[in-house]
Amino acid sequence: MKDLYATLGVPKTATAEDLKKAYRKLTRQFHPDRNPGNKQAEERFKQVSNAYDILADASKRQHYDEFGEMSLTLGFDADRARRYKQAQAHAQAQAQAQAQSRSQSTFDNDDLEEVADPRATNFDDFLTRMFGARRGEAARTRGVRAGIDISGEIHVSLMDSLQGTTVPVRVEVSDGDLRTINVRVPQGMLDGGKLRVRGQGGAGDPPGDLLLTVLVERHSQIVRDGDDLKMTVPVTAYEAYRGGPVDIRTPWGTVSLKLPAGAQNAQTLRLRAHGVRIANKPSGDLFVILDVRMPPPGNPKLLEALADLQAGQDPRGSVGL
Repeated sequence: MKDLYATLGVPKTATAEDLKKAYRKLTRQFHPDRNPGNKQAEERFKQVSNAYDILADASKRQHYDEFGEMSLTLGFDADRARRYKQAQAHAQAQAQAQAQSRSQSTFDNDDLEEVADPRATNFDDFLTRMFGARRGEAARTRGVRAGIDISGEIHVSLMDSLQGTTVPVRVEVSDGDLRTINVRVPQGMLDGGKLRVRGQGGAGDPPGDLLLTVLVERHSQIVRDGDDLKMTVPVTAYEAYRGGPVDIRTPWGTVSLKLPAGAQNAQTLRLRAHGVRIANKPSGDLFVILDVRMPPPGNPKLLEALADLQAGQDPRGSVGL
């Protein structure tokens, strides 16, 4: 995984304002609406959004600076991670002390290498080396506990929530033990929806479950309303006045939308069955809100033509007290 600071192109000393400026610049550059069909730009947009979500949160940024990528795993516990690091340091110090002590005794060199290797950094492995089979017997006597459930959040784009996607999730199942799980987000997933992945939580017998809350990112042009979608679509003044078909991109591909002649700004048109699609359920509709774009000012011929076209009209005649 790329360093989050590098993803935003800022140093680790960046202020909150520096992060915000970098985020805005990059999201404008790689926004899917400005790069239609460009999968690399879409992936870069997601990476930038994810990096900012983490670094803009003071607590998450502190943990990332202290523990690195491990702090991004589900089930991560900063206090437990600190205790584990302390235990590792203690074990290493003990091993080095044992090595120094044994170097002054009559122990065999091979035995010394096995018991007090100063390179040992795994605390469990160190205890196994020191106490051998007795520790294993004690573990068998205690029995194996059931694994705990691990809760967390995953972020997906609105398009991915509508179409369904697979998200790789890194989970810390025990101290220092990381696992990557591909979680399937079903088509039509709601913001705040819950997913349970059985048997993928904490280690144990039986293993715990992975409990995920799905957070759907906002889209600049599309809003979900139940099983319906509302989408703002820009059209030129010429297209609105002329009417007829215009091609628009929807979550389900490009479709032809027929504009009525003389369509007005903010007028809403319906595309049936182009809303949210969920298996074994009728599809919602897509409501298209027209955003009529006027041509840029400064064209005297156009101004004259519009004056002739609308001569004698008073659009505000019926408005007032």
